Amino acid sequence: MISALLFGVVSLPISTLLSLEILNLGGNTIDVDYAISLSNAVLIPASLFWGYASDRFDIRSIILIGFGVSSVSLYLMALACSIILLIILYALFTFFSVSYSTPMNLLVMETTEKSRWAESFSKLSMLTSIGNLVGLILSTILVIFIHIYEIYIVLSIFSIAAFISAYLFTPRVFMGIERVSIVHHKESFFTRLKMHPLFFVHIPPNLHNFKMFRLSRLLKKPINYLPLLYLAIFIFYISSGLFNTLYPVSLYTKGLDKSIVLGIITEGMIAEILTFHLIGKYLEKKDERETSFRALLLRGSSYIAMGISTILSASFTEILGMLFYPLAAGVAFSAYYSASNTLIFKAIGGRNQGRSLGVYSTLVGVALFLGSFASGFISTRFGFITNFAIAGILLFISAFIFKILEEG
Repeated sequence: MISALLFGVVSLPISTLLSLEILNLGGNTIDVDYAISLSNAVLIPASLFWGYASDRFDIRSIILIGFGVSSVSLYLMALACSIILLIILYALFTFFSVSYSTPMNLLVMETTEKSRWAESFSKLSMLTSIGNLVGLILSTILVIFIHIYEIYIVLSIFSIAAFISAYLFTPRVFMGIERVSIVHHKESFFTRLKMHPLFFVHIPPNLHNFKMFRLSRLLKKPINYLPLLYLAIFIFYISSGLFNTLYPVSLYTKGLDKSIVLGIITEGMIAEILTFHLIGKYLEKKDERETSFRALLLRGSSYIAMGISTILSASFTEILGMLFYPLAAGVAFSAYYSASNTLIFKAIGGRNQGRSLGVYSTLVGVALFLGSFASGFISTRFGFITNFAIAGILLFISAFIFKILEEG
């Protein structure tokens, strides 16, 4: 988990620094939107690739490759002198930076009891958030004294440290639940084959036997539990893509200093760490669906409030950002993230964890891509207030789905 903390120093500040650097190079809101959208688009195949790889290859090698290439791409970003090259290198960084996510989640599922998944996952998230906080504080201070491209070099040192930590402490061979599960199924298969040595094959296949998905299934309980859960999470990440892509840009275009922009983001990280520290024990006693519902209402309301602040004076934008961003990105996000991921872990069960988490991450990537891609158009045509308001309304819809969700 030390490597997750060290790499967390890099993973969060880089997106905010990228947005500010694009503006420094003469870019605009659309250029920032393209950069974040491409990154989220790359996240889709990356999540699938690393998810499948986690089920088939040594986790230690996966993590080392990810950290190693991320370090190189981060250093190259410091040398990039054009917006296009910067965007491409950031996409490369994104592809390899997500390599450790699924293996870390599998380690949580393997090494802790199911009843303590929420607590363990919250601890992992808290350590990552501590790294994020260190990175944001460091970036906030450094941006006053040095150029942003020089900060990339400083952050690459932490990425290299994460590589060294993973090399020293991550086990070479990881025998996960998926591999144990396969062995168990093999024994069961051979026993049944010995007792009843027959295979039954449909030739030709009967097309009428396929169960086609119908929207009406979303209304039938309890079979609608998993589809509705994924739908609610999908809507959440569309909203996150809409808001997070251009919120730092909205602050900067209002005339706020780069250090203030990073300071507001840092505030959110402090709130996130504190919430992650407390939410694990809380979720052991509370229902995850109700926690998600309340967190989404808080986050949606905060989004709308920050949207309204964009049409007010710069001082009001700063004050409301300092007030509501920690609530949205800190308290609400941590509570929702821990609760929803616990629900996902329970739904995945005991087979194909790497693949299932990869598919889930792909779903998240698609939603983030759609949100980030739409945010540039909406903000340019209708203003930041409309973009953030839509993001807030989507969270209310997601909250409603969690409210009616019933586990089968």
